[in-house]
Amino acid sequence: MDLFITPDWAPNIHPLLVHFPIALLVVAAFANLITFFIPEKWWDETKNTILYVAGALFTGVTYYSGTVAADTIFLPTEAQSVLSEHADWAQYLLWFFILYAILRIAFHWFDLFEKKSFKIIAFLTVLPGLFMVYETAEYGGKMVFGYGAGTGQLLQQEESESSVTTDTTSTASSFIRKENGDWTWDMNQNSVSDLIANFHWLEGSVQGLKPVVTQAQPPRLRLEASEQANLFVTHDSYQNIQVDYYLNLDNLDGEIELVHHLQDADNYDFVSLNSEGVIRQGRMQNGNTTIFAEGTFEADGKLFLRVVGDGTHFRGYVNREMKVHGHDDAPESGNVGLKIQGSGSVLISQVELTQLN
Repeated sequence: MDLFITPDWAPNIHPLLVHFPIALLVVAAFANLITFFIPEKWWDETKNTILYVAGALFTGVTYYSGTVAADTIFLPTEAQSVLSEHADWAQYLLWFFILYAILRIAFHWFDLFEKKSFKIIAFLTVLPGLFMVYETAEYGGKMVFGYGAGTGQLLQQEESESSVTTDTTSTASSFIRKENGDWTWDMNQNSVSDLIANFHWLEGSVQGLKPVVTQAQPPRLRLEASEQANLFVTHDSYQNIQVDYYLNLDNLDGEIELVHHLQDADNYDFVSLNSEGVIRQGRMQNGNTTIFAEGTFEADGKLFLRVVGDGTHFRGYVNREMKVHGHDDAPESGNVGLKIQGSGSVLISQVELTQLN
């Protein structure tokens, strides 16, 4: 929740803050440069340091507001990688200027600015930071002008199951693969055979799932859960991905894991949802589970779920709302799939995988 009242066009405080650290840091660097050409009585290194420290402080506040803002908006597929790059560069920028401000304070403490050589060193040292300012602003600009993030008019792709039309009498495959390797799995009467053809099992078996295509419109693939875990994944491996699921967990008494970057049954990343309305995001590594983030969700009815694994950024959405957002080392490319355990059944309407740039 924002601490300030924001205008209608700004869904959070972040768009109102971003210009302050940019202006402070650029002005600080410009003032630092002209210090070499004007008398110290007009402008000196102490004033430069004050500007840099203020810039670092505002960068910290703005970075925090950005992490909060990222958790409150639902982004279109094309913007996921832009958000990750923007967040990465902003973090580099923050740490750089924190360390740079400390460095300048140390120079003052030891009276090193009395030597011109240290003035030159201090100025040259800040130049990589200005490049970080540019890159952070560049990706931030793409978020705003490319996708409308932060304007209250976010350009979003439609995520509606009702927009998907399926011909239940068609003999065509329900699993459609694009030329770039992306795919969409819209359930029809052939979905059981497509399940067998496009996935392989690491735990359990297809017989254990008892897959059946329902007669409802649109058709859904019903998978039975059991006390024995059933884990099936794609044949292909993927690196940076977004996977969208349309599921119904009303009849599940247990847990489902949306698995990605799988190396084997003991090493993979996941977003798990259980019948009690708890969502977790984490990593299974050598059979040991580490939880990155945890939240709650409404488990009733049709659910639109989105899982994003993009470099060191991991996001999980339920019905267009981000519920978990974690960070860790970037995983190696791996398989994508589902792990189901408990009792009852899961209904799947659609699964779509998109590779991110």
